Amino acid sequence: MLTEPSFFDGSLEHLRAVRSVVRLPVLCKDFVVTPYQVFEAADAGADAVLLIVAALAPGQLRALHTLGESLGLAALVEVHDERELDVAMEAGASILGVNSRNLRTLEVDLAVARRLASRLPAGAVRVAESGLRTPEDLTELSALGYDAFLVGERFMAAADPGAALRELRAAGGRGER
Repeated sequence: MLTEPSFFDGSLEHLRAVRSVVRLPVLCKDFVVTPYQVFEAADAGADAVLLIVAALAPGQLRALHTLGESLGLAALVEVHDERELDVAMEAGASILGVNSRNLRTLEVDLAVARRLASRLPAGAVRVAESGLRTPEDLTELSALGYDAFLVGERFMAAADPGAALRELRAAGGRGER
């Protein structure tokens, strides 16, 4: 659930509203850079927080990751390249998101997810993020070892987000991926 207000028009109230009607895990998707935001996410009912390596110093990442765990929150640790992946693994990340969107240009290149797939450690939950538009994208990335997918823009642009979700979930006959 997007909670970042300035760029994405999100809010913690949106997260609370979603939490009140679903039993599925809820991710607080924001630019989390302070301990206070981790506490806010937990208070709002999040099950996980997004920690973006590019936005954090290694010590900050470790501290926020540890704080989240102490509050019962999982941390989806997002990387964009090999160096960031090394930092995430050193911080103890067990849920690794590979974002194919360049944060500086906002361009998306799924080659990033393809390139980093073989470097993701066994035992980690591997999440492909951004630029996932077709069932074929999910099928290909599943074959490369990704366990989960973070999809947003595809649904926001769809006339029928429910139909778009059903189409992606049916990717490769995997249904519940």
